[in-house]
Amino acid sequence: MRRIRRALMVVMLVGCLPAATAAAQSFPLGLLPTADDGEPLDVYVWTMDSIFEIGEAMEIHLAVSRAAFVFLFDLQPDGVVRLLYPNAYSPSNYIQSSITLPDGAYQLLAQPPAGIEELLAFAITQPLPLVPGTTTDPFPIFASSPDQAIDQLVSMISAMSTTASWAVGWTGLQITGSPSTVPDAVQTIEVPELPAVPPFTGTPGDVWHVAAGGGWLPGIPASGWYWYYGLDARWHLCWVWS
Repeated sequence: MRRIRRALMVVMLVGCLPAATAAAQSFPLGLLPTADDGEPLDVYVWTMDSIFEIGEAMEIHLAVSRAAFVFLFDLQPDGVVRLLYPNAYSPSNYIQSSITLPDGAYQLLAQPPAGIEELLAFAITQPLPLVPGTTTDPFPIFASSPDQAIDQLVSMISAMSTTASWAVGWTGLQITGSPSTVPDAVQTIEVPELPAVPPFTGTPGDVWHVAAGGGWLPGIPASGWYWYYGLDARWHLCWVWS
């Protein structure tokens, strides 16, 4: 399974980039002012794999172009948004350059429900009044939906007495329902032709694919290409195989 996964990793990493032909829309946080101090702030988040089985441990990498407070949010397949970092085991979130999570005596395990999961990194030059979780609830729920999460961040930034520099970064990954029984061997997989971009606007977390006979269907297909609508208000092309 590992060899198959890594053989298709190029497809996953390229396929889940924003669609070049998708309609460009402003990310909601772009409506907020940001300090122009001559030093642009960038934040990056990534994993070394794009597919994780339930129960599988993962590492999440964060990097910033200059020192900043970094908050990592997890948009689950069911729409719930959790605060992954800072947490009870990693309470200090002021990053000078980069960090790999977990960085303490804990693990990050892929949890149900299965589906597409999105990690949103938010970096800002001033601290936000976000309290890390406790040891009994290390990754607390931040919001019940992506829209509510954005509203809360907007409210916090708007309440600041001085304008701060901020940046966002994101990555997507897929949580599968159970370990695969496919033998650990390289297989040849025929990749079908790239589908057209959905001719409609979605909401964060929406997943659509083209049916065998034509027409659009919600959800992830058993195998093939599908489109995922991200928090950046753009369609992202992804691939799944059975």
